[in-house]
Amino acid sequence: MSCFYCEKNETLNQLMTRICTLKVSEVYLVKNQNFPGRCVVAFKDHKTEWFQLTEEERNDFGRDMAVVAEAIYCLFEADKLNYAIYGDGVPHLHCHIIPKKKGGYCWGSAFDMNGNRTELSEEEFQARIDLIYNYIKGLK
Repeated sequence: MSCFYCEKNETLNQLMTRICTLKVSEVYLVKNQNFPGRCVVAFKDHKTEWFQLTEEERNDFGRDMAVVAEAIYCLFEADKLNYAIYGDGVPHLHCHIIPKKKGGYCWGSAFDMNGNRTELSEEEFQARIDLIYNYIKGLK
């Protein structure tokens, strides 16, 4: 089975854009910004399950996710972050970090990955990438 996180192919580019590389992961901004700041943190190597990581890799991946989560939480004034690790559709260890607001879209339920489609202009999208990148850079 092909993996767009490993191949870094056009499918990946249609769905998200890389923000930066952390210790063991790549951070992407999802093009559908139905939750402003919604990111994906993908493990660099092809693994499909959390238990397949060494203890050091688990710790590093957890730290990478925490750095991104703090940036998204602060920058987008989230009331709560949701963390979604599925992988049955894309079998590569990755975590969606979804900032949610009380009373906002999908509050009180699981996040809808594709609903409430919100695409930014290229300039707005790049500005959001730069904002997140600079915040993360300050945390590392």
